[in-house]
Parts: sequence; structure tokens; C-alpha cells
Amino acid sequence: MSSGSFARRTRLSSKALRLYAGNGLLAPAHVDPGNGYRYYDDGQIADARLIILLRGLDMPLGEIAHVLAAAADERPGLVAAYRDGVEATQLAQRHLASYVMSHLTRGEDRPMNVTTRSCDAMTYVTEKRRVDPAGIPDFIRSSCARLAPVAERLGGWAGPLTTIYRSPVNDDTDGVVENAIPVRSGVRPADVTAPTSILVEPAGELAYARITQAQVQYPQILQAYDEVYAWLAREGLTPSLPPREIYFAPFDDAHPEAEVCDIAVPFHR
Repeated sequence: MSSGSFARRTRLSSKALRLYAGNGLLAPAHVDPGNGYRYYDDGQIADARLIILLRGLDMPLGEIAHVLAAAADERPGLVAAYRDGVEATQLAQRHLASYVMSHLTRGEDRPMNVTTRSCDAMTYVTEKRRVDPAGIPDFIRSSCARLAPVAERLGGWAGPLTTIYRSPVNDDTDGVVENAIPVRSGVRPADVTAPTSILVEPAGELAYARITQAQVQYPQILQAYDEVYAWLAREGLTPSLPPREIYFAPFDDAHPEAEVCDIAVPFHR
């Protein structure tokens, strides 16, 4: 059928048809080489309907193309994954809005609970990289995938994944982030090869705030760091090691409101 007939059947404008064709979502079945007229098949109506539905979910064109290219039995899972991502983003934005309002009202909102615990001396296999805020999640995941086999070869994990911030990471500058998996004591630097390193930290105390998966998102995660450092200042305590995130629960599969991480700062009295 002609593009005009197809537009009437699908209730898509000519502009929309050109946009979707240009992005590879709904290419004409045939283009007349002489006059450039575009023609579509009846079988393309279902895809047009699906595009309209997915655009109703505010799904980006690139993700819609991924859904259209997938097998029929894979499409529901892709839409569910997109929905879950949107819900996680919305929840993160609600936490961020709460943080901003709390900041603007000078902390009238209920502050996070900061507590302490003792920790044993720890040995880690680590990997460092200079990253900006946007690159932190990818670095943590990719580094963990590289470090995990090393940790298993050295006897297995001896504690939760820990991400240590060797220098500030913010909108103005990138910084050095060290991803670390605890392993048994007695592991030596000679037991690993670059870029993996061995880090040994002494026993001590931690001040920490426990946060949810949604609160881990930047910049709302900064609230937890602010709360921990403010608590240390009020108590007259001095940080002894760099701040870190301790992921005691699986992050990617967690519900946005599930607690997954401690924002922690080692200190001495």
C-alpha cells in the first residue's frame, strides 16, 4: 500500500513514518526508484502498532529498534527490563528530590543513621582506574568481573566487594577509584600480576551509613558521605583511611528500596 494509505491505517503521520524509516524501525517494503514513492506491506502494520505502544512508554528509538529486532518470545522480557529501569530511575529521582529539599531546608528532614563497627585487618585483590562519576558503575562491574577469578584462585572471597575512593570524584574532576575484593590473609603481591594489586589494611573502626540501591545513584549518594563525615566531625573523630562503598548485597538484581551498600569511613579515636 502507499505511504498515505499506510499512514491512515496506522494513524502515523508522514513525518513519523519518515522518522522511523530513517532510524531503521519501519523501513518501507519498497521504494519506487523512479519517483521515490514509498510502499508498505500489510504485515508491517503490527510493527507500527508496537512502535506506537512503545513510544507511549517513552521508550527511546534505539531501544525500540532492539525490541523489533528481537524474537517474539524475547520481546516481553525486553519491555519488562525497560520498565524496571524506568521505575528505578524514577525512584532514584524521588530520593534525589528528597535530598535536594532536605538540603534547601537546612537538614530539617530526618538525617541518615550513622553508626560504627569494628573490622578486622583485611587483605584485598584490587584494581585502580581514574574515572568520572558516570564511569564508576561500569568500572565497578567490569573490574569485579576481572578480579573475581583472581580471588577464587587465591581461596575465594573473604568479604563483600569494596570500592575505595583514593581521590575525589565529582562533576569537576575524575579521580582514582580502587575496586577491591577481600581474600584470605597471607596473600602476597607476587601472587598476582598487573593490573591487579594486593592491598592490606589494618584492623580498626568504621563509621557508616546504610543506603538502598536507589540511593547509590550519583549524586544522591553524596548525602550519605556528607552524613558520615558530619558525624565524625561532631564526634571529634579523625578519618584514618579513604572513604569506601561496601556492597554487602547483590546490586543489579536488588529492588531499588533494598539496602545494598554501606558508605563507610575508617577512623581512629
